[in-house]
Amino acid sequence: MIEGSDFLALKTFILVAEKLNFRAVAAMLGISASAVSQQINGLEVRLGQRLFNRTTRSVGLTEDGKSLYLQTAPLLENLAGALAQARARSHIIRGNIRIHAFRSAAMMFLDHKVPGFLSSFPDVHIDITINDSPTDLIAGGYDLSLRLGDVLDPGLIAVPVGGRLHQIVVAAPSYLETHEDIKHPEDVRQHNCIGWRWPGTVTPEPWQFFYDGQIKNIPVTGNLVVDDRERQYQAAIAGIGIAQVTAERVSAHLLSGALHPILNEWDVEFAGYHLCWTAGKSMSPAIRAFIDWLRQD
Repeated sequence: MIEGSDFLALKTFILVAEKLNFRAVAAMLGISASAVSQQINGLEVRLGQRLFNRTTRSVGLTEDGKSLYLQTAPLLENLAGALAQARARSHIIRGNIRIHAFRSAAMMFLDHKVPGFLSSFPDVHIDITINDSPTDLIAGGYDLSLRLGDVLDPGLIAVPVGGRLHQIVVAAPSYLETHEDIKHPEDVRQHNCIGWRWPGTVTPEPWQFFYDGQIKNIPVTGNLVVDDRERQYQAAIAGIGIAQVTAERVSAHLLSGALHPILNEWDVEFAGYHLCWTAGKSMSPAIRAFIDWLRQD
């Protein structure tokens, strides 16, 4: 195996052979001309060959020097290229990312963010689990979770993704045309409310409104309860009843007129989605890159 001193001397030899100027090579390497001369002299001694004909005015390769140059220059050039490629590969972001996400969060963020990320980082593999349960990241083996800010577990580090959200009550025109007006939050008790419950539970969540200076919970009843937010607002579009949903999630249906907002003055604002991970977890470059990508506007 080539010794370190020989490798350095060969590198210096090739430069001198190409420049035929000791001072110019010394300037390139940031050393003195005498140091260049010492390296060449040492190489000649170890090889038992004279590599350069040197006078006070000129430097030229001997036949042995020409032969050594022709053999070693391509090898060192290939080695330099291999090292450059290795350094480049070390900067390629690769690895696996396991993500848990609430269904609505996946629709609002992952659906349009993940394709661009994978196009930019093709050596990253992403595995996504979609459900609305506040899953234990460690037990589930997840690197990241995208969930609402009001269901963050202790021991999680969380960064907001997007802004705060707004909870509104909506109904289809067909429902509003055939039922009594809804003028106050208490009126929802008299209507068919499409309930939503957390997955794995049996009791629908109460609806929240802001009035009398505080947030009030109103239990609701109806002939349909679901554990999926999309099923809830799709049922509202079908005219089954009224639903309390996230305004940002149904914005397209509000614009199209498929749903109408009601009780706007009592809407509740709440913490939006957060990207979170276990405190103290070692973060791979792939995970860090994904966090930065998801938080971009």
